[in-house]
Amino acid sequence: MAVAADALVTTEREELDGFLDDVTRDKPDARIDGALGYVNPSVAPVKLSAEGALREFAAGDSRALADAVRGALGVFDSNDQNLLQHAVRVDGNHATVTTRMGDSGYEQTVIYDLVRKDERWLVRAMRVL
Repeated sequence: MAVAADALVTTEREELDGFLDDVTRDKPDARIDGALGYVNPSVAPVKLSAEGALREFAAGDSRALADAVRGALGVFDSNDQNLLQHAVRVDGNHATVTTRMGDSGYEQTVIYDLVRKDERWLVRAMRVL
């Protein structure tokens, strides 16, 4: 019975592995949507740091946030971009997922800071380096 119960329970680390899969998946056009699936500025305001600018998004900013994330992560829509390296760190209700994506001529690192809210992980900051 314990084995069956364990199979039905998804751990927080497994959820973060799912997040990693969503933002680095094989279908490049789905990577950005994968990241956007973990944002809800009404529940957890989001900071986006990209191209030397920091923008903050809160309740009512979902559309502007989606557009900004699409612009910042647009490089990942290439079939040539692959996951080169990643790290996942969990500290209670906070987590950091770092990805380094690239191809033979370009690499991009993105650091996602997540917070646990209402039994799920939500992005609260994205730093595109």
